[in-house]
Amino acid sequence: MNYRELAYRNALESVRAIYEKSKYDPEVDLYRSIDIINSVSTWQFEGKEWLVRELLPFLPEKTEKIAILGSWYGLVSIILRNYVSEDVIIRNIDSDPVTEVIGYGLLKGMDSSHKNTQFIVDDAVDHVIEKRKTYDVFINTSCEHMEKDDIRFIVEGKKPSTVVCLQSNNYHSVQSHINTYDSLEEFVEELNLVSVYYAGTLKAKDYDRYMVIGQ
Repeated sequence: MNYRELAYRNALESVRAIYEKSKYDPEVDLYRSIDIINSVSTWQFEGKEWLVRELLPFLPEKTEKIAILGSWYGLVSIILRNYVSEDVIIRNIDSDPVTEVIGYGLLKGMDSSHKNTQFIVDDAVDHVIEKRKTYDVFINTSCEHMEKDDIRFIVEGKKPSTVVCLQSNNYHSVQSHINTYDSLEEFVEELNLVSVYYAGTLKAKDYDRYMVIGQ
């Protein structure tokens, strides 16, 4: 069973568990079920497989620690683990405590290479402030949900050798999207990286997803 099939299976198991619990607990958040299903949608796989495919050539030669900021349920880490050593520590950082439970659930049945895939409940910016010098790679697939000043801090506060891989979009109509851009060029300019190794666009039905990799 490949990682897609396992992720689907584990997501459905998480949804089933939520439904069963809701029979006896009216406080259970049933919306979480839709959120989990959305996290393993075809579009989510396409966007995150695109990220991994383009990032791999630019990973530092001696990559030891990777942080995925605003990681949701850790789909990027599931995909990326198939291409990096099991000794590389991949940390999924998200402020929502439920993501840790669901994230480890999505890893169920994955092989032993995921032993160093971790979930940490923390604010992404606070985590960067405390640990920014320890990571070789920062990934953020949801810059549209973060303030521009916070993204600048991540870029400017990292050690010079750290590679960043950042995604945003032009989906302006979503209320929670507070950091969108009219074009890929605008996103690149805003990041003000010293070196840009890759900049590209993945077209969705209603919007464009932008990705920039650099230092």
